[in-house]
Amino acid sequence: MNDTVQPALQDRLSAYLDGALPEAERAEVAAFAGARGAAADELAALRQVDAAIRSAFDAMLEAPVPLSLVRAIQLAPEVQPAPVAANQPHAPRRIFANVAAAIVLLVIGVVAGSLGTRNLSDDPVQTASAGWLRDVADYHLVYARQKRHLVEVPAAEADHVETWLADSTGVRFAIPDLTTQGLTFQGARLLVAAAKPVGQLMYTDTAGQVVAVCFIAGGNAASDGTPSFARQGFDGVEMVKWATRDASFVVVGPSTGIDLQTIAQVASLAL
Repeated sequence: MNDTVQPALQDRLSAYLDGALPEAERAEVAAFAGARGAAADELAALRQVDAAIRSAFDAMLEAPVPLSLVRAIQLAPEVQPAPVAANQPHAPRRIFANVAAAIVLLVIGVVAGSLGTRNLSDDPVQTASAGWLRDVADYHLVYARQKRHLVEVPAAEADHVETWLADSTGVRFAIPDLTTQGLTFQGARLLVAAAKPVGQLMYTDTAGQVVAVCFIAGGNAASDGTPSFARQGFDGVEMVKWATRDASFVVVGPSTGIDLQTIAQVASLAL
């Protein structure tokens, strides 16, 4: 008897793993796979493909987003989804097996780029370019829409956040307590703006709006220690910026509904 797995059975096994079969047919496929060695091997191989794809995408989601990709997302035209034909056959998972390796290579490239970016923090430049604000605004437009992946390091690891971002950016700071402004600290991210590492502390209000406090090495050498606050806006993102002698700071948030000026003043007392 021919014990190889035919394409039609591969499709049924794929649909079985996706939960796309009726209950009766699921039981039939499970029994068949348990009785046939080749079918059982094929089912195990498909599960490995599933695991590889999930792992690849999870790693991609955790990696910092390159700024070029952030801007590409902003500028991309909205594409309407194509209509799906009724009774369209289930896409065989063996197709995904052919692209799993490509996905893994893409993730490796993203992570390698992230690591290369973080190496910039070994010797942070001591002057901040004004262009960093434009980059931070672009990042905020993307990350403010995130829920599960809003931060890289959660608020529960606040001590680690302070050590990690201070070492990475060259800016010594304490996480501002903004609860009096109705904001809850959610965690932090490390960004790259104007080719330099930037610390980003993320807060949310009770409505889910996101406010970020960001900082970069290099400030105003003429600063007398008294912050001078200035407003700036980019495409619906509002900012209040200030600088010390050694670092530059900005509070970023939505253009309406939040008093960023007062938040910046409170944050500056800790930063």
